[in-house]
Amino acid sequence: MTEQDNLLDRLRQNRIRSNVTKPDDQLTETVPDSNLEHYNNNTLLDLKAQLAQYPETNRHSAIVLDKQLDIQLTRYCKEHKITVETFLEAAWTLAHSNPQLLEQITDSAILRYKSRKEAGKLRRLITMLSKHSP
Repeated sequence: MTEQDNLLDRLRQNRIRSNVTKPDDQLTETVPDSNLEHYNNNTLLDLKAQLAQYPETNRHSAIVLDKQLDIQLTRYCKEHKITVETFLEAAWTLAHSNPQLLEQITDSAILRYKSRKEAGKLRRLITMLSKHSP
């Protein structure tokens, strides 16, 4: 373990974490019953059947990107009227079907991950040391 890692571990042990209350996940607004009168059971079943034709989605945590890459990717997606998430889905689908491309992307991702982890360590050390210095 390096001296930098030892210092980081000592600083982590000394910090105090505040308690955060979990937000209420319930919906605050409901659809008025009068609007629901327009839909009968057959329509509801038809809508559910239509929805079943689409793939199910999951919300993913916020994505953190290199600042310049984020600017470029956001601009590109806006120009093509798509979201970053749908671009990522399509990119994964294509890469997954091409093992050689997927390996190149994975190698690049590993290098980016290592670099980002090192930068994160340095940011934490700078923050912790600046709080403890006069």
